[in-house]
Amino acid sequence: MIKASILVIERKHIPEPLLKQGFNPASESLVKSLLENPQLFFMQRDLAENDPNYKQLIPYVVFQSPKGFFSYQRGKASSETRLRMLRSLGVGGHIEKEDGDIGQNSYIKGLWRELKEEVGIDPSNNIKLLGFINDDSNDVGKVHLGIVHLYQLETSDLESKELNLTDCKFSSISKIKEEEESFETWSRLLIPFLES
Repeated sequence: MIKASILVIERKHIPEPLLKQGFNPASESLVKSLLENPQLFFMQRDLAENDPNYKQLIPYVVFQSPKGFFSYQRGKASSETRLRMLRSLGVGGHIEKEDGDIGQNSYIKGLWRELKEEVGIDPSNNIKLLGFINDDSNDVGKVHLGIVHLYQLETSDLESKELNLTDCKFSSISKIKEEEESFETWSRLLIPFLES
């Protein structure tokens, strides 16, 4: 069996503002500089998942429609065992070696691949950058760095294309706050920003 290789960067090469705990708004230029950093490389996923000296770059896309924000529950067979059965506001995943040479183009290709696989979304201009999520408070967060995007939908007919994205729904921020304890940490860190 071939082991997956995913995009990582050694923690010491990440700009300090991006390692601040929580959600951090960021400019397109800051994201571009990170994605073009010569210290990025592909690492075997099984090694990266257990080594906090490296951060895996993860596109994390939040969908908003007239009915509110999209969320789902991670299924029992989710590849990230530490997040199983928790709700999430973000859709996305790892940038893989198959997405192309390291850089902004492979990141964008990986982002759209993940959205197509998980919710059937094709490339569009309805997406904008919000910033970064860093969470060093738990084992999952210590090895991941989220690049957060907001995707504006005209309708609320988004649905899961994967068995591991279950109980999909659109909810208001007030309803999401009522259920906040059922969400993964990244989503909980992002909720206050979505309120404003």
